[in-house]
Amino acid sequence: MVKKMKIKYDDNGDARMDTALTAIAIFIGTIMVISLTTSPIITGTKEGDRAPNIMGKAYNGSGWQDFDLSTYYDSDWSLGDNNTTESQWVMIEFLDTDCGYCWNSAEEYQQASQYFTPENLESPWKGPHISFIASAAELTGIPGHDSSREEIMAFRDMTTGEMCNSSNQDCATRDGAPFQIPFIDDLDKKHMDKWGIGGTPSYLLIQPDGIIAWSSFDHQDEKFYDAIIRIVPQAGE
Repeated sequence: MVKKMKIKYDDNGDARMDTALTAIAIFIGTIMVISLTTSPIITGTKEGDRAPNIMGKAYNGSGWQDFDLSTYYDSDWSLGDNNTTESQWVMIEFLDTDCGYCWNSAEEYQQASQYFTPENLESPWKGPHISFIASAAELTGIPGHDSSREEIMAFRDMTTGEMCNSSNQDCATRDGAPFQIPFIDDLDKKHMDKWGIGGTPSYLLIQPDGIIAWSSFDHQDEKFYDAIIRIVPQAGE
């Protein structure tokens, strides 16, 4: 006679399995709801976008050094945080040292780069530190727009021997004072094209978390320094 095999059945084990499957189902459902209802921040150059990163070489007055825009950001920063020592905003200008408009606005940008610095005891600015950056490109197909690293250095430092402003004026003769900010080498327009910059000068204000707060594309009638005063909170506000 063949004995029938008795299969043991564990009621508690079955219940545990059901509970585990239910928990997994709830977890997956929660993830799907979050993914469907949360709007991801895209990388771009519109207000509210995450600014594209820039990596390359920048001239800081003493030499060409590695540059990484992402190192300026604070991932823990949020709106309402006005830490003047740790969280800095960024203003970036895309320019061409042979661009007449860039030549004429250089003094404004240089003065603003010192004004919006709380460490400068002579400045009345009471807001967080604004890091000013310039990205210097060479616009192609335009007569007189033949730039070089030497020209970028001369434009920044106001040293003689290089011709700026459509090769019509010595770089040392522009209005204003020498810059104290980094000038990125973008002679091949790699960064300018990545950011979709159509002309120079163009300005963008970036929050400490890397999100674009303002761009001159969308506010052509507003000066970049007026945008800083309007958007960036000062102490006591």
